[in-house]
This record gives sequence, structure tokens and C-alpha cells, in this order.
Amino acid sequence: MTNDLDRPLEDAQATLLARFAPATRVRRVRWSGGETQVLELGEGPPLLLVHGGGDAAYEWVPIMPALARHRRVLAVDRPGHGLADPFDYDGVDILVHASLFLGSVLDALEIPTADLVANSIGGLWSVAFALDHPDRVERLVLAGHPPGVTRDAPLPLRVLGLPIVGKPIGRVVLGRPSRERNRKFWGEALVAHPERLADELLDVDVEHMRRNRDSALSLVRRVVGPRGVRRELMLDDRWRILSVPTLFLYGDRDAFVTSKVVATWEAIAASNTSVRTARVPGAGHLPWLDEPQLVLDEIERFLA
Repeated sequence: MTNDLDRPLEDAQATLLARFAPATRVRRVRWSGGETQVLELGEGPPLLLVHGGGDAAYEWVPIMPALARHRRVLAVDRPGHGLADPFDYDGVDILVHASLFLGSVLDALEIPTADLVANSIGGLWSVAFALDHPDRVERLVLAGHPPGVTRDAPLPLRVLGLPIVGKPIGRVVLGRPSRERNRKFWGEALVAHPERLADELLDVDVEHMRRNRDSALSLVRRVVGPRGVRRELMLDDRWRILSVPTLFLYGDRDAFVTSKVVATWEAIAASNTSVRTARVPGAGHLPWLDEPQLVLDEIERFLA
């Protein structure tokens, strides 16, 4: 499926790849709900990257070459994000959908098992998949706090989850993206050092939001409501039965990490020997964009 907003996003993505990862292969894969895009770099054991809520595979591009030194790195666009087909999340069972999608993508890529590195909502996707199919996930890194641990959510997201008024408010808030407006938003919600963000990355983000605003807002409404993360997404005791070796890697300036979140993760790690945590000083919700070497060191040490 294509639309008039595909080409500007494709061009911006090509410019980003040319700067950071020019050897990246861009491919389309089909899953049961449509088609999506996968960015592929390197050879070796597969490593699947699953992006966060309002972004797409492009958020990983700056660290893909380092991750791909000894691995086949695959960054996938989740439905309704990046250059995936548009997707309406209204009424969708998020956990069932997440597991189905990731399984379908791995099947399409002919990958029986893989390591996963995931951010934010992509972390929830990946944990749902690991709980359903532990035989297909070797190790899991959650880089940036995922929903499903506590119901904590920043006020702006809870506003977007309001019945009736949340959608029009979101369309206004996200209706005029620009490089500097997006840099400001990333500084408020996603990174600790917005001045370090490459212009090419922000340009892709602008075109992504122009193309995918409604899909992204429909996802926010399914994940967050006026009281925070929706109750049906709380994994609760399922964290204790997660058998896949898992690392929660979070920045100490992650806007989504409250003291309650830290305490809950400590309790999860204390009750499940498969789970451990690591803090990245001076980093935000996308910690590899603030402190790439620290994050790469933690990921490589854990996956080794």
C-alpha cells in the first residue's frame, strides 16, 4: 500500500541511512495484517530491533553499524509506523497482536530464533512474544522503559488517551511537525541531550509523523487512558514466569521511569533470576542516542 506521503519519508530515510549506515538493505515483508519494512545490516546471528511508540525503525539507525559488526541486524517498522502499511489500533487486543506480528515477521524472514532489543512500547511487544514463544527468543534487551510494569504514564499521554477529546487534541498537537519542534519534543520526552540529535534523524521523524499521525494516535489510545497504562496491559505475575534472559536497560533521565518504576523492576529482578537491570547515567528514554557507547557495551556484554 502506498500513498502520497511515502516518497518524502523514503527520501528522508535514504539520507539518514547514507550518513550512518549506507550498506543497509531495505526490504518489504508481509505479515498476516499487511506489509511492513525491515532495515537489514550485517551478517551472523540475527538480532531483531523493535522500536518504540511514536517512532519507527529509523530510531535505531545511528547504532546499527556497531550492532552489525558480528550480527545480522534487522530493524522492523511496527504496523502503522515508518513505511509499514497504515494500521488502526482501535479495538485491537494489543498483546495478542504484538505476539502475532513479531512471529509473522520472523517467519517471513525465515528466522526460527533471535535475540531481541526493544524500546518502550516495542518492549511490551517483545515481552508478549517472549511469554508466548520463549523457544524463539534467545535473549531480550529492553532499552527504555516499556508499558506493562506499572500504570505510570506522563500526563500528556494520558490526555491523548481521553475519550472523545483525546483524538482531536492529538491531531492538533502533532499536526505541524518540523525539525526544531520535534527536537524540542524529543528533549522533553525521549532524550536527555536533544542538541546531539542528527538533523537527518529529525527530518525522518517529521516525515514519519506526517504520514503516520493517525495510526500512532490510535495506538496511544489503546495503550494509555486517563488513569495511565490500561489495566489489561499490565503483565503483573507474568513477569515472574518470563524465562527468557532479559535485561532492563534504562537511562537515569528517562521521563517514563519514576521511583515506583525502579522499585517495581527491582522487585521483578528479585523474584525472577532471568531478569536483571542496568542504569545508564545521563541518558533518557532512547538511551543509545544519549550515551551510545555505554549502551552498546551493556548490550554486547549481555548478548555475548
